[in-house]
Amino acid sequence: MAISKKDQIVQGALTAFAQNGYSETTMDTIAEAAQVAKGTLYYHFTTKEELFLYVIEKGVKMLIDSVENVMNNEQLSLADRMISVLDEHLRFFSENRELCFLLLSFFTGDENRDQMMARHLADYFLMMEKHMTVLQQQGYIKAEVEVRTIASAMFGMVGFTVLRKQFRKEPVDISTSRETLRHMLEGILQTNN
Repeated sequence: MAISKKDQIVQGALTAFAQNGYSETTMDTIAEAAQVAKGTLYYHFTTKEELFLYVIEKGVKMLIDSVENVMNNEQLSLADRMISVLDEHLRFFSENRELCFLLLSFFTGDENRDQMMARHLADYFLMMEKHMTVLQQQGYIKAEVEVRTIASAMFGMVGFTVLRKQFRKEPVDISTSRETLRHMLEGILQTNN
């Protein structure tokens, strides 16, 4: 199935923003990266900011959907869902390197744009906190652990682990990284459930 022009533009924009940052990326740069004419680009997106926010919104929605699919998988026990969320984060960030970079370095220098990005990421954190609260209420996460910190730590520890490996040109989803991150995560889980 052929990729739509809009999706082609979004992928090109993601690449351009990740490589150049927001300030240094131009609509010309995006058109070149997406391999589309400038008229096609402007037909779909009238400004760089509109396109940037669309890229972020779409990327965060993809992350939310992928994690929610795991958390809603009733074939897994609740405890296994928590560990599977770690694996899903590793998979998602390793397959979406440029998005991972943008989400972890989202400050663009414009307060309104940064607040908009923070609102999109807030949707992700609220979803994670909701699922983790259920796990905590059912005794799978230690009662003394603060759920908001867990959600932030999960995002950061996986995201930065993946990013560092990518910058060093190392394989991302290797068993050593996965096991180390799993051991860290297991420290917050109740052992008697």
